[in-house]
Amino acid sequence: MAVFADGALFWLYSVVVFSQFKPSEPFLVDFLVDVKGFTNHAVYQGFPLLFVTGVLSELDMAGQGVLFLGALCGFATVLLTWFGTSLLPQQIAQITVAANFASRFAVNAVVFQLAPSDTVQQHIHTMKAALLLSNAGSAILGEILRDQMKASFWVLYLMSAIATGLAFLCSIFLLNSKLQTSAPRRSTHPASDAFFDLVKIFKLPVVAWCTVWAMSVNPAHGVALTYWQNLLKDNFDVKDYNGYMLGASYLAAAGVVAVSRRSVLLRTSTAALVILSLLAMGLTLMGLPLCHNEFVFYIMLVATQCIFELSTTVFSFQVGNEVCKAVTDQDGPKETRLALLFCLTGVISGAVASLVQHVHPIAERFTFVAIALLVLAGVLSAFSCVRHLYCHFLPRVHRPAHDPFLVPATDMMPVTRRG
Repeated sequence: MAVFADGALFWLYSVVVFSQFKPSEPFLVDFLVDVKGFTNHAVYQGFPLLFVTGVLSELDMAGQGVLFLGALCGFATVLLTWFGTSLLPQQIAQITVAANFASRFAVNAVVFQLAPSDTVQQHIHTMKAALLLSNAGSAILGEILRDQMKASFWVLYLMSAIATGLAFLCSIFLLNSKLQTSAPRRSTHPASDAFFDLVKIFKLPVVAWCTVWAMSVNPAHGVALTYWQNLLKDNFDVKDYNGYMLGASYLAAAGVVAVSRRSVLLRTSTAALVILSLLAMGLTLMGLPLCHNEFVFYIMLVATQCIFELSTTVFSFQVGNEVCKAVTDQDGPKETRLALLFCLTGVISGAVASLVQHVHPIAERFTFVAIALLVLAGVLSAFSCVRHLYCHFLPRVHRPAHDPFLVPATDMMPVTRRG
């Protein structure tokens, strides 16, 4: 139980697990449409507020405060959805759910603040595994209660309210532990300093590679996770097993992430891992519309989920590690600003994802995204080869001092924590 040796980390894990345990989540639309009587249009409007709320929330670089706000909004979302009898509470819930989702970008930033530098990779992986296990357990439990035991929506929302309420209580303890575990910040920088810090951060080789990855793979995963049921029903005559399928995919991804938590290989080779991830995601997404066997379809969907979650975890660690090293350099950023960085990357990815929604029908959307990923993998492979030859043959004296995408061989040396 060394993972929980630090009290603040224990509360962080608790917040993550309880905040994700919502058995009512797979049936949200059914509840609002069938029980509350709202239209599908009314249910889905307001989600674009996620991006604005995310940026505003992540301006708190302390991290724990963002998670406290997110846990509070998560609890409020369940209550508003459960007890709201008019459209107004549901519209307010769109704002609270956006803030709750945005707060998740701060989790990895807080891990870098609390965990010893030699165990950060393990905690990043274990934290993601815990999150996925919570999602898996709640989805499977909700499906069993709803389908097998004919439980009412009231029971599912009661369980979700209890879990999110516990997450809120744990976030209070996490916020209090901040005074005991976090080193005091040197100063409060104005917005201009934050801007210049972000410019320097995005120029870091690992950050540049991972940002390109996020801008392409995050929207692709969003397409797969949102529309796989539509694609499945278009190709096969099947029943709705949303909870079981989501649970199985989260469970498999949690296992892959947990097993790789000590992998030395995943600490380096950013460029190669980005290209391999793009190729793997492109191939699985390309195969989904072409599947003529339901079992193979499920296997490819689970593979897509595992590739995405493992890659997200690996690159979150690599980016955080690179930024933590950069702040020790004289010309580097003054603050890590990891929460703001992860949120901004999410906003950029969301903007790209909105463009993908214009591709119809669903099968062509999957194919379009898959081809885009494969083409990007080819371009980055060619770029990487040219860059390698350029660095090999060009005399060192003529090489640029700061070259984005040029990842040095020792890019993942142990970091020194900085307040």
